[in-house]
Amino acid sequence: MALDPIQLLINYNTRVTNNSFMFNMFQKEVEGAHLSLYVFNVTNAQEFMSGEDHSLNVQEVGPFTYAEIRQNIDIDLDEEAGELEFTPNMKLRFVPEQSVARPEDVIVTVPNLALLSVASLVSSLPFFIRNTFKLLFSTLNCKSITTIDVYSFLWGYSDPLISQAYNIVPGIVYFDKFGIMDRLYDNKTIYRMRVGIRDEDRFSIKTLKKYMKSDNWMNERALESYKYKNTYEGAAYPPGLNVETPINIYRLGVCRELNLEFHGTKNMEYGGDAWIYRISNETFNRDCAAGVCGMMDLSSCTYGIPITMSRTHFLETDPKIYERIKGINPDPSKHDSHFLLEPNIGISLSTSLSLQMNMNLADLRFSDKTEMFSDLVLPVAYIKVVQQDVFDALYGILRTIHVTAPITLISIEVTMFLIAVAILAYSGLLLYRRSKCKAKKKAYAKLNLRQNLPLIQCQLTKT
Repeated sequence: MALDPIQLLINYNTRVTNNSFMFNMFQKEVEGAHLSLYVFNVTNAQEFMSGEDHSLNVQEVGPFTYAEIRQNIDIDLDEEAGELEFTPNMKLRFVPEQSVARPEDVIVTVPNLALLSVASLVSSLPFFIRNTFKLLFSTLNCKSITTIDVYSFLWGYSDPLISQAYNIVPGIVYFDKFGIMDRLYDNKTIYRMRVGIRDEDRFSIKTLKKYMKSDNWMNERALESYKYKNTYEGAAYPPGLNVETPINIYRLGVCRELNLEFHGTKNMEYGGDAWIYRISNETFNRDCAAGVCGMMDLSSCTYGIPITMSRTHFLETDPKIYERIKGINPDPSKHDSHFLLEPNIGISLSTSLSLQMNMNLADLRFSDKTEMFSDLVLPVAYIKVVQQDVFDALYGILRTIHVTAPITLISIEVTMFLIAVAILAYSGLLLYRRSKCKAKKKAYAKLNLRQNLPLIQCQLTKT
């Protein structure tokens, strides 16, 4: 009645201590989530740039799927402080069987992100600097919409404009190439993460520090440092969750937390209920004060480039945001995100996270190369992150926790209760016999005084 032995066993077996199962698993290289990327291909480039079409027509091309391969290195376990510090090392492996084609073989027509990025960065600078870049755009014959293979679009390509801009305003332009995945998986950056390991805060991110990659990076000062609360990477959580426990999700590269909301339960085949979570509306509306409603502003971690994250196909976003974009078809069954959690163990059973990358462009009318993109929220691509199925590996454990163990526990409780009742009944019987014997002894004692009979002894069975 006082303790839940099943939860105690769960807490013990999911502890993070030296040589424990969880700690040994934490050090292994594992294949994690699969990322499917979809690129928005422009279908009316000439008409849009000429002004014939006021709207940009796009069509998604994909998926191009990659598997995340992760290993945590430089691990420092401090059991006394209840913390674990490590460096997540991430690499991607292309998964051709889950892709439409190899990204090198697919050609798409897309906005020139290098041009639009530089134009956005200098759009608020003094007049003479904007004019310098306007001349530079013309000299280099920059095209606002370009044709490129998907691999270069995702992983970055060298552009003379970026090289020139880097030399002209190195304090404004920090990068020498531009690509979607290159920005999200920046191989020039090292992250150092500290998480909790106690039952109440297990795997919650405490701090995250960002370093520039070098041979001596651990002895250098962090470029950026963040503190978090109730924030997790999305794979594991504290055991024994309750509905009131606040949960935020953090993914490397996105650099902003995703706040989750509880949306009910789902009866699972292993016999228990899993908890369903969705990304809250507050996540995408926290930057409304900065004029970015329905989207997360990521410019602080993308070198000032006005990149935003929204729900895929602007799902649940004000249609005015994409009124100049044709080909946007939000569908909750395809584009929504959900997280399925097992609360007793504190593990993610299923994850489908869908996020869209956009460029929130400012007034770019200082150049005829970019004026058609002025004040436009430009969809670039979207990513769908799907966690690999864990049911086969965990089914037996979950079945034991939710079915076998409770039945066994109830059986033990009932058996012990019946034994206790039997013992109490037998004890009562012994007390009854003793009282009867004492009464007889007393009666015989009185009779003995008159008739001189031998005394009787009360014989009780020894137990």
